[in-house]
Amino acid sequence: MPAPVVGFVLLLGLVPALTGADPAVVPGAVDARMFRYPAVSRKEIAFVYAGDIWVAPKTGGTANRLSSPRVEEMFPRFSPDGATIAFTGNYDGNQDIYTLPAAGGLPHRVTFHGAPDRVLGWYPDGKSILFATARASQKDRFNQLFRIPAAGGLAEPLPPPYGEFGAISPDGRTLAFTTISVDFRTWKRYRGGMNPDIWLFDLEKRTARTLTQNDANDSQPMWHGATLYFLSDRDEAKRDNLWGCDTVSGKVRAVTTFQDYAVRFPSIGPDDLVFENGGHLYLLDLATEKFQPVALTVVTDRATLKPRVENVSGLIQHASISPAGKRVLFEARGEIFSAPAEHGVVRNVTRSSGVAERFPAWSPDGRQIAYWSDRTSEFGHPGGG
Repeated sequence: MPAPVVGFVLLLGLVPALTGADPAVVPGAVDARMFRYPAVSRKEIAFVYAGDIWVAPKTGGTANRLSSPRVEEMFPRFSPDGATIAFTGNYDGNQDIYTLPAAGGLPHRVTFHGAPDRVLGWYPDGKSILFATARASQKDRFNQLFRIPAAGGLAEPLPPPYGEFGAISPDGRTLAFTTISVDFRTWKRYRGGMNPDIWLFDLEKRTARTLTQNDANDSQPMWHGATLYFLSDRDEAKRDNLWGCDTVSGKVRAVTTFQDYAVRFPSIGPDDLVFENGGHLYLLDLATEKFQPVALTVVTDRATLKPRVENVSGLIQHASISPAGKRVLFEARGEIFSAPAEHGVVRNVTRSSGVAERFPAWSPDGRQIAYWSDRTSEFGHPGGG
């Protein structure tokens, strides 16, 4: 049978947005969720929302968008003086490291290698950036840690052969790092060989020791004096929370005890630690270890909700041929399409922007189709027509 579709487009409908702002006051203001990869300086918070980097006062309020490339930026990190933000961005077809004035301005590209580079943080002197990359792993199966001048130049590999997340101690002598990571996985309560421990590597003596030794996920170390904060799901609920470890005595204590949602991608600043939980950002005072949510509002044109034409020809999945062999059903970008074997029109059967339909199938007589839908907010309820 000839290939059913090689190229077509889908018109997306407008999906209503939930907003807590008064549209009569600020028409574009959104009391949004899903703030990701936060960072904090003495005065400001940076985070990723809708794929772009935003900055807002540490006390909360309206955020300003600093970046707007077509693809997603990741891991903004303030320089020690709070004047510059380093981040991973894809302006030119690859995930590279850029720096940007915290007040806004022209991004400066720092890395130019073809492998993806992920920002981890700054060196204490503010002159260099620590990042993870697979550029030297040969098989592209793992990352290593590198150092590069913030102004650009040659990247220098750090001694450990493996590295995913890491941080340099305030005196610049010790690297806290993990050799593997499950932080981008959807696993929960996992106990197995992929769970990392946190290692301490003396950059002068070239010696290493394990700081944590258990079967939990211990990751994303952050220095504050002699205390190392990190993520771990070592508690009874096996939920990722913040923990603190005195690197001198080795004593470990729980800092947060969230039960409903995991703490995600925390970052530390001079006086505070910021993290995401349940889609919201929280700020933790390092002096008291008390934390509270940060009320943030973003002002945006909501361009992703604007009706537009999308080419979905490269997203075809789960095809089902009709009993007569004259048409084929398939899903693409959450819609169900019917396409002819040779001549005819391609039909968008469901036309339901904001709803995901999956796994279409023909009835034996070819008169009806069945599919799965999350129209009722619970994915798995069947639809049909």
